[in-house]
Amino acid sequence: MNKSIDTTTKKLAFTGLFIALTFVMTIVLRVPSPTGGYINVGDCAVLTAGVILGPVYGTIAACLGSVISDIVAGAFVFAPGTLVIKGLMALLVGLLYKKCKNNIHTTLLFALCEIIMVAGYFIYDAFIVGLLGADITFAAAIEELPGNTIQGVLGIILGIMLKKLIEDILIKMNTKNND
Repeated sequence: MNKSIDTTTKKLAFTGLFIALTFVMTIVLRVPSPTGGYINVGDCAVLTAGVILGPVYGTIAACLGSVISDIVAGAFVFAPGTLVIKGLMALLVGLLYKKCKNNIHTTLLFALCEIIMVAGYFIYDAFIVGLLGADITFAAAIEELPGNTIQGVLGIILGIMLKKLIEDILIKMNTKNND
């Protein structure tokens, strides 16, 4: 968790902001996919939530923002998978980010999380969504792989940029508070 978010009030406020940011980045720029889901850029907010808020609050923000997006988009069948996948991504970043010594380590951590996303949705599409009553076949799950991979690459690139932007803002906020 970022050291400048040191009180419960700040943690809750920033969690709310990251829920909203994740929702907006997921729902605004989305491209429909063959299985009824969609490709989006919300992963950058999911990853950044883990960095800035840490494992607990980052996971809460990533899960709620992403699941609310699925519900608003009408992709209800994906909400349970999204809850687990996006939560796991933010949790992993929240737990491991402090061990990252440079941008290469951060990029590798983000890439690991995006591999989890691609694999997670493949497993969810191929094996679980059908159990929930949707007409998704194994072939459709394979069709999702390129789109989810593109989403993952965008999540890494935009996540690095968003992380830097928010960290810079927090540094400026702390500088002003200390003056």
